[in-house]
Amino acid sequence: MTTSKNNTLLGIERGLSVLEAFIERSSWGLSDLARHLDLNKTVVYRIVRSLEQRGFLEQPEERGPYFLGPAAVALGRSGSSRSLLTIARRHLVRAAESTGEVALLYSMRGHRYLCVDRLDVNSDTEVTVEIGDTIGLHAGAGKSILAFQEERFVDEVLAAPLSRYTDATPVDPDGVREMLDQIRETHHWVSNGEITPNTVGISAPIRDSDGRVNQYLHAMKGATDDACTGS
Repeated sequence: MTTSKNNTLLGIERGLSVLEAFIERSSWGLSDLARHLDLNKTVVYRIVRSLEQRGFLEQPEERGPYFLGPAAVALGRSGSSRSLLTIARRHLVRAAESTGEVALLYSMRGHRYLCVDRLDVNSDTEVTVEIGDTIGLHAGAGKSILAFQEERFVDEVLAAPLSRYTDATPVDPDGVREMLDQIRETHHWVSNGEITPNTVGISAPIRDSDGRVNQYLHAMKGATDDACTGS
């Protein structure tokens, strides 16, 4: 019984060590994480897979690095009343109440962005994006994040195959770059049919205390007769 209890405690400690590693870095490859923790790679893989299944970690790209998942985001939000997500949520509520439409909060995860919160206030707009969904940064309002990243990162995102979600999703790197230039000038983006058909959306980046952008707020509504369809 004692041995079993000790093994359980050891497993918990190792799991917490894995999560604590993401305080130092936002992403980890499996080999780097194993070296950092001085643990066998197989042991770390089992821990990471368990945390991934519960939503505490995620691997947006196959064989890519791991990031904190939506469960960890939710836990962090509930534990810190002054976190950026908590502060941003007040604006999310305000946007949803003032527009009567769907408002979403997104956060960057690798070359993708993650929906971390969503509010529907008296809205009939059909939005296909749910909390926990990830989308390529080139599509929809993800460009509100991508526009304010380092040029090397932008090059990496646009060098990879760009997923097409609808017929309106931009998949030409040069065309996306022109959109990013526009966002840098206006500090917002109106997306038309790039993710969800028959909706339009406007997004704005959120800066942290260091001036970095890794989140944005997005309000969406159903398309009118004289508006382009999109998301």
